[in-house]
Amino acid sequence: MTSAITKKKFPRISSAAFEHPADKAALEAVRKIPVLDKVFSRLTELGFERVVRISLLGQAVHVTPKQCGKIYKLYKEAAEILDMHEPDLFIASNPVPNAVTMGVERPVIILYSGLVEMLTEEELMAVMGHELGHVKAGHVLYKTIAYFLVRMAQQLLGVGAGGVAGALLQAALFDWSRKSELTADRAEMLVAQDLDVCIRLHMKLACGSGKIYDQMDTKEFLRQADSYEDLDHSTLNKFYKILQEASLSHPLSVFRAKEVKAWSESKQFKEIMEGRYPTTDQDLGLRVCPHCEAKVSPSFFFCPDCGKSTRV
Repeated sequence: MTSAITKKKFPRISSAAFEHPADKAALEAVRKIPVLDKVFSRLTELGFERVVRISLLGQAVHVTPKQCGKIYKLYKEAAEILDMHEPDLFIASNPVPNAVTMGVERPVIILYSGLVEMLTEEELMAVMGHELGHVKAGHVLYKTIAYFLVRMAQQLLGVGAGGVAGALLQAALFDWSRKSELTADRAEMLVAQDLDVCIRLHMKLACGSGKIYDQMDTKEFLRQADSYEDLDHSTLNKFYKILQEASLSHPLSVFRAKEVKAWSESKQFKEIMEGRYPTTDQDLGLRVCPHCEAKVSPSFFFCPDCGKSTRV
């Protein structure tokens, strides 16, 4: 285990340093979908972000230095490692082990109580690094749209077009969403700085329990990923796998574990750990946030540093 004292930090690191190539290509395709502007406008009109924040303040626990201080300390360190301001963090009562990042102008990260109870501190810090990776990589707007798309498709696109067009739009967003998770998993690895922590995390998410972890084996779990890939020898198996994965917003746990292991062994990861990585100073075409004057990618609707809208 890498202790908090020895964890490396990455000053001015750009999300380009850990961005998965499949994520970048899929996101560019999503940005070209014209109807997303309508979805964004509708979300804004409905004031969903305000509703979410009101609900969280009323029914969840806001993690601050004075409330859930241990978790806040882990969260703050994760943000410092990725050199970013931490968005508001909440813990919501939900037995499902999950975490969510959403918002358009002011993103929030939500940890479900089931996740907090299942993970060790190191694993929880890795999860928070994963969610921070979504924010730093500019995923939050499209993640939020994907989250609300199923409920809004009929009203936005009309009864006649909602079924087909809504399904196609959802498929495109979910395809990107699965690939964006691979980018966030890399941010998770940069924060954990320990492959075993990340593999344990994905194992626990796969089984939904922390109690049986001592009966599990990481090598066997990774072999399970190989077995899943070996199913591709059959065309029918491939078809069933496509059907299974098409409706998922996240990749399968065994695949994610194998991907993060491969990246941890890559030259790219080793270069980052040695302090050689793309920085925000090298990003091209950046604009200045009107609120905190941080440099922001022109494709971002909000500032990853202060969390406020850049569209003012």
